[in-house]
Order: sequence, then C-alpha cells, then structure tokens
Amino acid sequence: MSDMPNGEFNDEIDEDLEKDLDLMEKGYKTGVISGFFIATAVFIILILAFNYKLSKDKDFLQAKNIENSDEITKKVGLLEAYIDKYYMEDVDEETLIDGMYYGLVASVGDIYTTYYTKEDYQSLLEANSGKYCGIGVVIQQSSTGSDIIVKQVYNDSPADEVGILEGDIIYSVNGETIEGMSSSDLVELIVGKEDTKFKMAVKRGEEIKEFELVRRQIKKDIVTHSMKENNIGYIKIEEFGEETASDVKGAIEKLKSEGMEGLVIDLRDNPGGMLSSVKEVAGMFLEEDKLFLYSETKEGDREDFYTVGKTILPDMPISVLINENSASASEALSGAIKAYERGKIVGTTSFGKGIMQSIFPLKDGSAIKITVGKYYLPDGSNIHEIGIKPDYEVEDDKETEVDEQLEKAMEILN
Repeated sequence: MSDMPNGEFNDEIDEDLEKDLDLMEKGYKTGVISGFFIATAVFIILILAFNYKLSKDKDFLQAKNIENSDEITKKVGLLEAYIDKYYMEDVDEETLIDGMYYGLVASVGDIYTTYYTKEDYQSLLEANSGKYCGIGVVIQQSSTGSDIIVKQVYNDSPADEVGILEGDIIYSVNGETIEGMSSSDLVELIVGKEDTKFKMAVKRGEEIKEFELVRRQIKKDIVTHSMKENNIGYIKIEEFGEETASDVKGAIEKLKSEGMEGLVIDLRDNPGGMLSSVKEVAGMFLEEDKLFLYSETKEGDREDFYTVGKTILPDMPISVLINENSASASEALSGAIKAYERGKIVGTTSFGKGIMQSIFPLKDGSAIKITVGKYYLPDGSNIHEIGIKPDYEVEDDKETEVDEQLEKAMEILN
C-alpha cells in the first residue's frame, strides 16, 4: 500500500512491536485477543484464536518492513500485517486505506462531517448538478436522526418501477444495515455508475422488503410551479442545487406573465443544499445585498453572507411553507424571510440544523466535508436543534386529500 510501508522488515524488531507480539502469543494461549486500537482508523480488530500457536519466528512481520518513521505509521503497518496474515478473507488494499480515512473523519462523532473517495466526490458533484445516476428517490433523515425515510419517488424511475413507496424507511444496502448513517452518506451508496445493480431493503410497517435496483440517469425536478386560484402562484423547491436559482427565476417569470398577485414558496421536506444557491433565491425576495445570515467558527471568527442578484419580487405578498423535514438552507431562507417580516411562515416547526459544512477537495480527487461553524439568522438567532417556529402552526392531516397547510398559506395571501 502507498501509505502503509511494505517490503523487508528491519533486522531487529522494535521493542514496542515485540511487546505486541508477546501480547499476541498470550492471547493465542487463552484463545481470545482483546484487540488493538488505532486512533487514525477508529476500528477495533478482534482476533479469534484457532487451535494452533503463533509462529515464533515472526517471519510474517519481518517481511512487512514496518518502517521506524513514527508511532502511528508503525502501528498502522502492524495492524495491516496481522490482517494480511490472519484475516480469513482477502482484503483489497485500497478498501483498507479508504476505511482508515473514513474512520479517521468519523471519529469526530459528527454525522455531517465525512470523507469522500474520488468516486464519492464525483457522485456528490453530479447530485448537486441536478443530474445523476441513481434510482429516483428523495430521502430525508428523521427529526430524531435514527431513520432515513423515502420522501418522494420520481415517476417512471427505477425505484418507482420496483415498488418503493413514499414513507418507506431505508433499512440496508447490499445487506449492510445503514444504522447510524447520515442521509448524505446513504446518497453516496445509492448513486453510482449507470446500469450498475445493487440491493436495497426498506422497512414498511413491520415488514422488511428487499429490492434489486439498476441505476440509470435521473434528472431531478428540483423546482415545480403552478398557478392556484385567485392568481396565487405556487413554487415547490425540493432542494438547493446548482440549477435551483435559475429554475426558480424562470418559474417566477412564467407565473408573473400569467398574472400572479401573490406567491406561496413550498419548502416542506427540503433538506437544504448549497449556500450559493439559496443566497441567489433569497435575493429574489429580499433587498439587494441584504444580510442573509452569518456564521461563527469555534474560534469566534465571523463571516457575513449577503443576498445575491437583483430583487425581482420586491413587493409581492408571499408566504412560506415549512415542516419538520425542512432543514439547513431551507431554514436559512424561511428564517431570513421571517426575520425581515417579508412574508408569513406556515406549517410546523422545522428540523433545526443551524450548522454549516464546507467541502475541501484534495489533490487525489477525494474530499472531506467538515462542519465548520454555526450559522445565525439576521436577527442573531441560531436555530440548531430548535428549528424555525412558523407564524401559523398548521398540521397536515394525512388522512384527508386536502392540503391544510397550503390552504392556510393561500388564505393569508387572499
């Protein structure tokens, strides 16, 4: 491996490594080895003994040539040596290295901070562009963070064709449970090369259903619009990607040409997205170069973010729909509109994600996404784990065909 030294071992085994070998030998006598921990990988190797003794010549370690560069490198090499010698299956070296990187980043304990391989990162860029190879679903982490739920299934998509339904809870991918996984990590498992197959299981009620899916090119309908009664325009924004701002602008221009006199912006189930995108959308409704939000790092450094572009609806009455699955960038937009009293917020209290992530591309094509600070609304409030409280609290009764939240938003505008 490129990052794990190989080749011939030095003539003399380091004293610390010798202690590890002694511990290994004692473990084989008792039948169980308790494990070795490595901070950079955050994984525990449990070695179960069979009915044979560890070779006393230690040739397999000598052949590894664990260089005397630093303690971490030596320990990584030591663990690799044991895996190569005793693990019952073949282990791909690149997979082992990636696992170390994943583990290092995961050790901070934040589900939003993650490592992307080169392939992961390319998939992420494709997803943000609105075009990707996947199965045609919108997923959302539950408010408790324990489940990832299918919020929407695109018509005629691979997911639609096999029978995946809105409300299904994703259970596993290729037989591996997704417990503890973030929605962004799950997306990286679902998207991939066109025509590749994988299996995904969902929980529907008490039943587990497994489907075989084939990835294909998907074009997400991120922005949809329509004209409601009394010349009330309606725009639904699924997420904030690269094309969202231009799509919203096009929808507004179309609705204005049809005589729109008021606008409902639907951000329900919108999980967020790109800051650059939501700043442009906010600029269509707020004043030009208006403070949109600001962030603070753990060192207390502040950065201000302003709306971008020329305002195209400076005076038109608007109302905004949110619910418990409206998160991140969608909360920033609805929060700014509420803070400046630009419109009324209708629905239920939003998810409450008031932290920001930055993605740092690396030279080898991989990347790391890190939670870099908290963000604050223009009024100085942080909504992390609190959410945006609507001006009009309205529940959507799933038992009826009426959209009570939309009806209320339109009533306010009328």
